[in-house]
Amino acid sequence: MKFIDFHETNPDLREAVWKLYEDSFPEHERRSRTAQSMAFGNSGSHGRIAIGDEGELLALLFYWIEGDILYVEFLAVNPQMRGRNLGSRIVERLLELYPDKLVILEIEPPEDEMTVRRLNFYRRLGFQPNDYEYTHPSYHTGEKAHPHPLTIMSHGRTLSQNEFDRFKAFIDGVILSYKD
Repeated sequence: MKFIDFHETNPDLREAVWKLYEDSFPEHERRSRTAQSMAFGNSGSHGRIAIGDEGELLALLFYWIEGDILYVEFLAVNPQMRGRNLGSRIVERLLELYPDKLVILEIEPPEDEMTVRRLNFYRRLGFQPNDYEYTHPSYHTGEKAHPHPLTIMSHGRTLSQNEFDRFKAFIDGVILSYKD
């Protein structure tokens, strides 16, 4: 498995990444291609692609770095590659690359089998759910706006109130400046 920057991909691989992004996240949980491309223009935004030995798309990882916080915004494994511990290996690699960062991500509240499995996946990797009530504002405006509750998870420990407040301010001030 090799990681490359999204911008270093050829047009066919880039299209496969967009398709994985769009297939993996419902419309209300993702940006349009245009808005996501604009987000990639921010120096804190990182788009990494995991590819296999044959150049095949394994996974995508879009994350942000803001001071001491690393926010994992999107992680998706190619459905044809699932069950091979790729997601775990990608998260572990990210944690190795940024040992000094407080890694934060969001998941759907654990309410059904799939969302409970996702919670347990991240718990096995050392993430802790936080008890803060959190509604992710929408990536869209107008009729397409769809704020939705999410569970905040942080690696190694739960967040202090101050850390949660800084994370929320980062979401509101930076992340949501790239929306449709």
